[in-house]
Amino acid sequence: MQVYATLPSAAAAEPRRLVAFRKVTLPPAASRRLRLTVPAQDLAVWKAGSWTLVSGAYTFATARSSRSFTARRTLTIG
Repeated sequence: MQVYATLPSAAAAEPRRLVAFRKVTLPPAASRRLRLTVPAQDLAVWKAGSWTLVSGAYTFATARSSRSFTARRTLTIG
């Protein structure tokens, strides 16, 4: 399971960033609830000589791979 973050446009960051992952092996048709933590520093960008968490809308997407998204949620920070 992978979690990707899209930062607010004001961050002027890469389009998508891998912020959490965990390897999970399941039998066919099985499911499992996972909890992954995304540290705030993994969302920070380098601006004006320091790491900064930019205010705005962050979109988090879960995925099986970087091309196979399974769910998306948007959170406003700041």
